[in-house]
Amino acid sequence: MMIRGLVLMGLVGCVDQEEFALEFVAVHHGARVGCDDVLMGFGPDADQSVRIADLRLYVSALEFLDADGLVIAHTLDANEFQLDHPEGWVSLVDLAGTDAGACAPDGITFAEGTARLHPTLTGQTAVDDVASVRFDVGVPQAVMSAVIGDYTAEAAPSPLGEMYWSWVTGYRHFVLNMAVDAPEEQGEGYVHIGSTDCAAKGENALESRSACGAINTPRVAMEFDLVTDVIGIDVGTLLAGLDFRAPVYDPQTFEIIGEQPGVECHSSTLQSDCAQIFDAVGIDPDGDAAADANQVFRRL
Repeated sequence: MMIRGLVLMGLVGCVDQEEFALEFVAVHHGARVGCDDVLMGFGPDADQSVRIADLRLYVSALEFLDADGLVIAHTLDANEFQLDHPEGWVSLVDLAGTDAGACAPDGITFAEGTARLHPTLTGQTAVDDVASVRFDVGVPQAVMSAVIGDYTAEAAPSPLGEMYWSWVTGYRHFVLNMAVDAPEEQGEGYVHIGSTDCAAKGENALESRSACGAINTPRVAMEFDLVTDVIGIDVGTLLAGLDFRAPVYDPQTFEIIGEQPGVECHSSTLQSDCAQIFDAVGIDPDGDAAADANQVFRRL
């Protein structure tokens, strides 16, 4: 059977590919938001606000599907944000620079954003045939293992020289850092979703195992028009229902020295915010993900 090319094992191989641009945006109450915006209505009394300081995520296992559910062949451009690694493609989406609002270097205590931006994945596919899209939010386990095993942090191929926990322990897949403002008090928030339990003591991540104990890679799948639609990351849904209280850490020792308005989730079951955040992105307590449970990523 021919559909603009060869159909084999559920894959549509198209002969007339066009350039595509898959755009990601941060949204709150349906409106696009960025470093200059104040996002209102958080906390138990809805009297706290958030200002984005950093928003980055890795995207992998990208697939486009046609109206019959068949995967459409595509290629991704290779550039400093889109890595064609032997173990699989991985791309970095970066929605926050360092020149405005809370994204500036002095916006929060543990600022780590980069000046460069990359909101759009680019490549080639049969654009008009696309009816849905699916992807993972994260660095594939095999890519993580190979890159950490073969490189130092400084020598890692771009864009994998950033967003790791520490070089030998694995990657953060999704980072949202923020300034938090409450009545008469200010604080900060850190949402870091990444793989954990990746190595035995004294080993590098995935040195002697094929996967981390908790993979924590959100999955996304939705109907999608590649010409008119964009992928929205709903910050309000991600942070809904949290108590917006978090520890204060000494910048040098990282000892807890108090409490302030904020959010804390570093993919630990010991942090109460993580349970609700993981539920919002469709990750269960074992670190497994389901696209139909992900409420944060949506079609716009």
